[in-house]
Amino acid sequence: MTSSGTNSTGGEGRGDSGGPHSASPAWELLLPAAAGPVRGRGRALQSALREAVRSGRLVAATRLPSSRELAADLGVSRGLVTEAYEQLTAEGYLRSGQGAGTWVSGGVRAAARSVRDLAPRTPGARVDFRPGVPDLSLFPRATWAATQRAVLGRLPHASLGYPDPRGLPELREALAGLLARRRGVVADPERLVVCSGVAQATTLLGFVLREQGLASVGVEDPGSPEHASLFAATGLGATPLPLDGEGLALGPLRRSGARAVVTTPAHQFPTGIAYSAERRRGLLDWAREADAVIMEDDYDGDFRYDRAPVGALQGLDPERV
Repeated sequence: MTSSGTNSTGGEGRGDSGGPHSASPAWELLLPAAAGPVRGRGRALQSALREAVRSGRLVAATRLPSSRELAADLGVSRGLVTEAYEQLTAEGYLRSGQGAGTWVSGGVRAAARSVRDLAPRTPGARVDFRPGVPDLSLFPRATWAATQRAVLGRLPHASLGYPDPRGLPELREALAGLLARRRGVVADPERLVVCSGVAQATTLLGFVLREQGLASVGVEDPGSPEHASLFAATGLGATPLPLDGEGLALGPLRRSGARAVVTTPAHQFPTGIAYSAERRRGLLDWAREADAVIMEDDYDGDFRYDRAPVGALQGLDPERV
């Protein structure tokens, strides 16, 4: 295959490469990916191309062949190559311009490979059955990365400084609307605190409860072991509270003398039950009578396969949950 002055794909020209790119050792890295199983060929091609850039086999400013030419050389569909180009462009490995083709970005350093080599490696698995983990291959990487780049591109310079510790106001506004629509949560953006995850949120709540004079927190039994360990790190004890077929058993809860309890009412971990409407009302009645606080871990609240949507408990009494 030889290059020509005409861009056959309207934006992925080979530029001044001049000769057959099949002789370049960089393209040899893509051949095993192209010969792999059809089901995972697209991801394999992206990974191989990414590694070629990270390892320095494809140096900065190297122009890539058009998607049509590379697809023909590798014997794969043009769509796979186009998707790979778009994905790596979104990640910053490649750049493209109208009429200028696609080339390797100058911001990627080959030294990044050494960091990757330090990461622990585990054997691959065909199917991941770990609890609480969805099919991560379905994550829209290209869309997510492109959206991030677009938002960062129009973000005011001032927003790159020290932000509001509660989270960016725009983010809290968007989250309040999303939680109201999808989970029935009554949320004032001014009262939202954006955390890195359940672990940080639970730890912060633990410190607040400790400052309020609490010595322990009620936890579901069986329940998530992380809840007890995180509260322990803040100096709080954990009181195991049994469940029944409708959720947290109210009798043991009342007898425990607890003034705070953490629950997973939408999808209890690990039993998978959803708290019944009656049990939800009973739990709220207990909180009002005991002047207690309910911490709702809305675990898997968006996932449901065998039941109608159930709103968050917080929407029924925002002052107690």
